[in-house]
Amino acid sequence: MIGKIEKRGRGGSGFFLVVYLLFGLYFINYAFNFIKLPAAIDPINKWIILIGGILIIWGGFALLRLNRYKNP
Repeated sequence: MIGKIEKRGRGGSGFFLVVYLLFGLYFINYAFNFIKLPAAIDPINKWIILIGGILIIWGGFALLRLNRYKNP
């Protein structure tokens, strides 16, 4: 259409920001133990750390890809 600008952004990036923040806060709390977490989280602790590690690696690749297209 003429005169209509279609914005093509990265939809859902706010969702991933929240996910990254939650895992980041969990890792910080895991290292320094600011807040005592309930014992019910202990069985899934390894899974949380695994998913957090995958998200960190994925975020690194996304940053590399973003910088490659941003800089001329």
